[in-house]
Amino acid sequence: MVAVASEDYPDTPTESGGDDGSAGITADDGGPDRGRSPHAVQRVTWAELFFDLVFVFAVTQVAHAVSVGDGWADLGRSILLFVPFWWAWVGCAILFNGMVISATKRHLVLLAIAGAAFVMCISVPDAYGNRGVLFGAAYLVSRILLGATMRVRDAFKVRLDPFTVGVLAGLAWMFAGLLPSDTRQWVWLALALIELAVPLVLGHRLDYMQFDASHLPERFGLFVIIALGETLVGIGQGGTRNALHGEEAVTLFVAFLLSCGLWWTYFQYGASATEHALKVAKVPAILVRSSFSYGHMLFVLGIILAAAGMSQAVADPTARLHGVHALLLGSGVSLYVATFCYTRIMMFGGASYTRVVAALLAIVVTACSPALPAIVPLALLAALVIALNAFEFYWVTAGKPLMLINVWQGAAGR
Repeated sequence: MVAVASEDYPDTPTESGGDDGSAGITADDGGPDRGRSPHAVQRVTWAELFFDLVFVFAVTQVAHAVSVGDGWADLGRSILLFVPFWWAWVGCAILFNGMVISATKRHLVLLAIAGAAFVMCISVPDAYGNRGVLFGAAYLVSRILLGATMRVRDAFKVRLDPFTVGVLAGLAWMFAGLLPSDTRQWVWLALALIELAVPLVLGHRLDYMQFDASHLPERFGLFVIIALGETLVGIGQGGTRNALHGEEAVTLFVAFLLSCGLWWTYFQYGASATEHALKVAKVPAILVRSSFSYGHMLFVLGIILAAAGMSQAVADPTARLHGVHALLLGSGVSLYVATFCYTRIMMFGGASYTRVVAALLAIVVTACSPALPAIVPLALLAALVIALNAFEFYWVTAGKPLMLINVWQGAAGR
């Protein structure tokens, strides 16, 4: 699942999915999405990759806010600010999946939404202060652009849909920015919960939509890469500021190993599984809601928490962290690994025993973290993730049957 952009101009990469002579996805100037060949394979474009750079900044801002927060309230407020970024990005990923539109129009819409997201990014440090209205207004602009473009695509058969609700939510986010900080955080929390519930309540109105099974998994996989990049930035900054002797050097190396392990956990088997599930699912929209929209949000949040914890461990390996800071690393890794169980249940009906056990062990390490120097839980979690990946690699290459806890049939079947 490597992001590629075709040399074919204009910036709508396509690949043929078969030798039947059918046309791939093409870029044209014709209004609504008129459909396309089922054999076409859409790839990520250069414009989408540039668009994602803004969300690299967003992840960095949120991760920094998590890292410097004083307690649980600050942690909650920081994570809350990630929700609008996530829905703006998800909206774009769904909007341009399979949409027949000219390259120029696509570029203009993407750049406009990227501009709104950039304003949101620079507002994050003072979002609960003087820049609350600016943050909300920028989010409203992104929602209006998404909703208007989706209307042009003629994707919905009814007026009340997730994108329409998103515009109303963006308006509420902006006006809530006028409220005092203490009140604002609770109103924004209520709005975030409403937006999180919208796919469950209104998502069935997308059930008739078809999704390109190569483009969408690639887009979400790229966001995981964005989040993993933040782990490298965090530990790399610590490495540039500290002397690389003894404990500092070992901690930096262990943190890098953990980042590699988190990458492997997703991309060795998980990425291809999501693409396969989307291809074979009878109602792909179910997976777009569950595994992609919700599941990948949890993946990214887990990585953000882990990144904050890793940066603190690298900054002072022998320190015994207190309060929420002691739990960031372990809770992030636990959430990340546990989310694989959720997404696999949604896709194929069962969770892997190995990842259930790994998630539980990560929780145990998290609970013990406050009593240990920062380097110890970091090393334990790195060893746990590496052992998980090594065992799964051995098990799969040996051709042994998967050990699963079956729950239901799954959207893509077993």
